[in-house]
Amino acid sequence: MIPIIILDAIGIENLKRSKIYFNKHIKSSLLKFLKKSENKKTFWYWFSFKTLKKKNYDKNATLLLILTIVLCGITFASRYYFIIYDNYSLSNPWIDDLNKVIQFDSQLWFANELSVNGEFALVNFYSKITDVSPEIALQVIAILESTLLAVIIFWVISKLSPSKFLAPLIASLSFSLVYIITPLNVYDLLKVNPTFAALTFGLPAFVFFLEPSLLKLTKMGCFVTFSLTFTAIGLIDLFTFCILIPPFLIIGIGLTKYKLDNLHILFSFVLSTAIVFGIYYSTSNYLKADFIEFIHANLLSVSSYTYLPQLILPYENIIRYFQFSTFAGLLFIFPLVLTHKGNWRPTAIFFFYFNFLVVLTYINYPWIDGDMINNALVVFIPIIFGLNVAIIIRILNLVLYPFENLNVITISVILISSLFASVFYQKRNINRLTVSDETPKQILDAYDKIGKSFFPYSYCVVNDPAAQVISTNKHFFMNYSFFLEKYAKVDSINTKNRKDPKFLIKNPQFSLSKSVLVFVLNDKSKAENNIFSENKFLNASLIKELELLKKRGRKINLFYESKVLKVYEIVNEPEESKISDLIF
Repeated sequence: MIPIIILDAIGIENLKRSKIYFNKHIKSSLLKFLKKSENKKTFWYWFSFKTLKKKNYDKNATLLLILTIVLCGITFASRYYFIIYDNYSLSNPWIDDLNKVIQFDSQLWFANELSVNGEFALVNFYSKITDVSPEIALQVIAILESTLLAVIIFWVISKLSPSKFLAPLIASLSFSLVYIITPLNVYDLLKVNPTFAALTFGLPAFVFFLEPSLLKLTKMGCFVTFSLTFTAIGLIDLFTFCILIPPFLIIGIGLTKYKLDNLHILFSFVLSTAIVFGIYYSTSNYLKADFIEFIHANLLSVSSYTYLPQLILPYENIIRYFQFSTFAGLLFIFPLVLTHKGNWRPTAIFFFYFNFLVVLTYINYPWIDGDMINNALVVFIPIIFGLNVAIIIRILNLVLYPFENLNVITISVILISSLFASVFYQKRNINRLTVSDETPKQILDAYDKIGKSFFPYSYCVVNDPAAQVISTNKHFFMNYSFFLEKYAKVDSINTKNRKDPKFLIKNPQFSLSKSVLVFVLNDKSKAENNIFSENKFLNASLIKELELLKKRGRKINLFYESKVLKVYEIVNEPEESKISDLIF
């Protein structure tokens, strides 16, 4: 990151002539220093800060910045609300995904199966730069991806249509707030979505493919940039790379007016295809896996399925209505394209592309996953909606054009109206959803508090074997069966021989952590379909074991308590485990 920051501050062109650049700036700085010294500036002058002179800021730029922040907040809050319906956290797929994230710390990119894990690498990187645990990073990455996509959708519509505020804002808000016509499985909103992650790179690439003039680069720079972008997409999601990108490039190159530039970009996709498939082919050979099976497996998703209980209409009807809107839009913009009145070619290309994706969902072919296409349509439906709104604004130009100029007032009205409508008109359908069990959320909350309170590897956690992956690279782990059957015996032997270090060195099986944290679920837990479904029935046995240890004189504290969970701390060595005790 430091070289990137330096490169951004100095500039590539200045680095090419670095000697001239540094000589000029060093001499300039020395001359300024000598000038201030000869003018006998006071000592405090060197520590003072100059106030910036007022400049004529671009009001639209300021408004766009504020609007971006508002859209991020709305999308994040909207997605965060649906955590109460989450069925992904601490499920078996969640455990598998967390294991993939953690394995990167040991440089294992393909731990248990040969799959495309680029997004999990991003999750691991995000956890490092934000200093949060991998499980927390895995919880929030899907929300952050949706938040970023909301902003990208706004940008896409603003670049591809004459409307710079109204249509982009409506499209972005439809992605952020509208659930009753969106093919989005609200029970899996927190689940990592490689297609969404890939489209955060793909959508800008689509825009620059249709409008190469927006990308202020040389032909070689454009070629390299697109090659890197396509390669990144291929390493994140093979479905987006193989199924979503090629049709768009083919449709686009047939209808755009930048044929030569598009051919350069097409060649960059060919190069990235060779790079991506070369990486996967060499990896398949190294792991002695079948390359064709690997490609096939990663174009399908076993865990992805279309379950949409919140929709106000049948899913097929909603898709059909959007198709009709594209047909109507094409009828209107066709004469505009022929007469060169405005640049409506990108809109037409997106309309053709959307209909192509819909047709793919009806093709029964083993290499095409209809559920994954439906997942991609979650992003493209708001784009189609926004482009249709831009067409309506163009039709009603005399009426709506003045509102484009009243940016602040119009945007405020749209934001308030959208928030009100999203609550009022969707409340009935959303309330039909089944609220998920709070047990996974409370368990993760407890783990988060433990991680912030205790020094690594100074404590041990007693929990279900399925949760052992959470302990990786953090602390020791003990399953319930060992704790109930053998802990009391180990504790007794450890206590008798604690003052004899040679005994524990020769018999490490009788060593105990400085603190032992026991997770105890109560009867209020509704854990019936997840990995902790049987643990709440161990409540009495665990309490009995803790009472036995307390009678032996062991100090036991209640570390964490919620409606469904209690975490007890067995203190084997006081003030030797918590970070606060070790520091202060």
